[in-house]
Amino acid sequence: MASKKQPVHEQPARRKSAPVSAGCVVTRSRAGTIEVLLVHPRGATFRKPLFGIPKGHVEPGEQPTEAALRETKEETGLSVQILADLGTIRQKSGKLVHGFWATVSPDSERLIDDRGRCTSADATEVDVCRFYPLEQAEPLMIPAQREFLARLREHLEQNRPNERS
Repeated sequence: MASKKQPVHEQPARRKSAPVSAGCVVTRSRAGTIEVLLVHPRGATFRKPLFGIPKGHVEPGEQPTEAALRETKEETGLSVQILADLGTIRQKSGKLVHGFWATVSPDSERLIDDRGRCTSADATEVDVCRFYPLEQAEPLMIPAQREFLARLREHLEQNRPNERS
């Protein structure tokens, strides 16, 4: 019986690992409304939702929390305090993004003007750095990062004081 010739498979090309970033979903409360800090990368189009959380690459040997705090400070000028881990998402580009819920440190409150804009944002990286009400923020955001807002809402629901009559 003649044996069938097995196809020769080429060695699969090694895939480059996806870039890994970390950032903060920074919130504040104003007049009973939760606001979220969004940034818009300098030079990016305004035609489609390209706002996102302040984030950047996790450096070798750096923990995602460290990168998130560092990148948030670098892009926005704000010091923040992490409250919770919001997990990881994969953006359309393949990039993995670790997200953390954070609030503005008291010493950075003075760096936000009365319209919610960051007065010390890095203009070489971002051209918009501003707080938006949660409902307005979602449609402005990169679609994959909207998952962070869904996870934030879960945390807010879990941490809401019990309303008793």
